[in-house]
Amino acid sequence: MVKVLTFFLIAALLPAAASGEIIRVPDEMSDVAEALWMASPFDTVLVAPGNYPVNTQWPDKPGLKLLSEAGPEVTFLDGRGKDNVIWLDSAVDTTTVISGFTIMNGSAEGI
Repeated sequence: MVKVLTFFLIAALLPAAASGEIIRVPDEMSDVAEALWMASPFDTVLVAPGNYPVNTQWPDKPGLKLLSEAGPEVTFLDGRGKDNVIWLDSAVDTTTVISGFTIMNGSAEGI
């Protein structure tokens, strides 16, 4: 009985620790980079269709997700030829997700 109770308590606590808030761009924040930097670990930055100028380093936050609402056909991260669109370093692990974008016009190595 103790084993079951212990497992139940751990299982009940894990989802709360691994889940986060959803930050919507552009409804709640107009800038993708700002939303990434304002996010907490395990948050999701959810981006509506559109073309967004982005040149930023990925924040050091485990579990951070950058997702498109409607896919790469209608959601663009545009580096405007100024630098990398997003550059990643040691902050990236298996919980990091970037999905659903056309990433374009970066001028350096990386994403």
